[in-house]
Amino acid sequence: MCCTGPLLSVLGGVGFASAVGALWMPVLAVLAVASGLGVLLIRSRRRNAACRTAPARADLGMPTIGPAPDRFETAQTEH
Repeated sequence: MCCTGPLLSVLGGVGFASAVGALWMPVLAVLAVASGLGVLLIRSRRRNAACRTAPARADLGMPTIGPAPDRFETAQTEH
């Protein structure tokens, strides 16, 4: 009879821990799935954003079209 109190308290603690675990495990599973979906969502958004360019005006610096140079004059200036 001297060991009944400590044994009951240990068994009660184990029972309480298992009850808490039984309640928290589904919550932890839901949190794990939600965090995994969040990571996948953020990665897909970053991947989509990385493939796009920001809308901006592009200055291509096109030269103006003038008369064609004479081939004979350009050949003399190269020598």
